Amino acid sequence: MKKSVRNLIGITVAFLSVNTPVTSKAQEAKNETFGFAKFQKEKAFTPIVGIESWFTYSMNEVKNDVEYANRPDASFRRLRFGAKGTPYSWLSYEIEFNMDRLGEDSYASTKGSYNGFDIWKAFISARLSNDDLLHLQAGYYWAAISLDYMASPWSVSSFDKTRSDWHLRNFMTGRGSGIESGVGLGGLKNFNGFGINYQIGAFSPAAYNGPEHANPLFTGRVMFSVGDPEQKSYKIRHAGNHWNARNGVTIGLGGATMGKADNSSGTAYNNSKAYGADISATTGGLKVEGEYYKMQREASGMNDYEGTEWFVRCGYNILVKGTFVEPTFTYDSYKGEGEKALYKYIGDDKSFDLGVNWYLNKDKLKLSLHYVNQKGSCSSNVGDYLGMALQVRL
Repeated sequence: MKKSVRNLIGITVAFLSVNTPVTSKAQEAKNETFGFAKFQKEKAFTPIVGIESWFTYSMNEVKNDVEYANRPDASFRRLRFGAKGTPYSWLSYEIEFNMDRLGEDSYASTKGSYNGFDIWKAFISARLSNDDLLHLQAGYYWAAISLDYMASPWSVSSFDKTRSDWHLRNFMTGRGSGIESGVGLGGLKNFNGFGINYQIGAFSPAAYNGPEHANPLFTGRVMFSVGDPEQKSYKIRHAGNHWNARNGVTIGLGGATMGKADNSSGTAYNNSKAYGADISATTGGLKVEGEYYKMQREASGMNDYEGTEWFVRCGYNILVKGTFVEPTFTYDSYKGEGEKALYKYIGDDKSFDLGVNWYLNKDKLKLSLHYVNQKGSCSSNVGDYLGMALQVRL
C-alpha cells in the first residue's frame, strides 16, 4: 500500500513538472490577450499647475476716442490647474480649469476677456492602432485648423498668442479660446526625412446653437514635414520651441465649414467657412513661422462677410549656461469687411511685438520682457505697453 502511494505521488509530481510550464504559458497568453485592460497606476494621475504673472505699463491708450492715463498693472494672466494621465496604454485624458486674468485693470492696453472660473479643457484620447496613425479624441478641446490655433500660450515666443488668430478662433466657435465640444480623429506617420500629421473633427459651437438650425462645425488640418519631424509621437498640441534640436520645415493646410446656423442675435447664417495655410521652419536655434487664413460667411439679404488674418513670428535661441535666451519679434494683422451682424469685428486689428525670453528650465520656468504696439479700428482698445511675465509650470 505504501509503495502504491509512493508510486502515485511520483507520477503526480512528474505530471505536474511536465504540464506546469504549459499551463503557465497558457496563462501568460491569456493575460496578454487582455493586456489592453491593464491599469497603469503610476501613469494614471499627474497634476497640472500653471501660473503666468504679468506686470505691464500701458501707454498712449485710446478707446472710443477717449484717452486713458498711462498706468502700471499687475495680474495673473493665466492660472490653470487640473490633471492628466494615461491609465491604460491606449487611453489618456486631460482636464483643466482656469481662473485667468485675475486682478487685471480694465483700462490697461492688454487684450482678452475674463470669464471667471471655468473649464478650460476636458477630453479623452484613445489610440486605435498599434502605431500613431489613428487616435480618437472626444470631449471639450480645440477645433483647430491653423498653427497658432494649435499652439500653446505657454510655448509661443511672442508675449501672448497672436490677436489675428484670436479672430479666427472667435469666428469659428464664438469663443476666443477656440475650444468646443466635439469628436475627432488624428495621427501621424514619420518616414526617413518626411512626415505627415493630420487632425479632423466635428464640433458643436454653443454660440451657434439655435431653435431653427443645428449644423456641426467640421474641421480639418494636415501637416507635411521635411527633415526632422514636427512630432516624434502624436499629441493634440504641438511644441513651440524645439530647443535647438530640430532642423526641418512643416507646411500645414487647414479648413473648416459649417452649414446654416443661428447666432445669439437671431441672425441665421447660410454658411460659414475658413481656410488657409501656415509654415514653421526650424534650423538650430532659429525658428520662423507664420500663417495666412481667410474667413467667409453668408446670410440671405445681407452683404457677405470676408476676413483675413495673418502673422509672422521669428525667434532665435542662444544657449547661455544651460538656459536659453531668445530674442523674438512678431507682427500680426486682421481685416474684416461686410455686415457686423455676421461677424461683429469689422475693420482692422494689428499688433507688433518685440522682446526677449529667458527659459531657465525650458517652458517650465520662463521670464519675458516685451514691448507691444497695437493699432486698429475694430480693436477693443489700442495703445502700447511694456510687459514683463513670469511663467511657472509644474
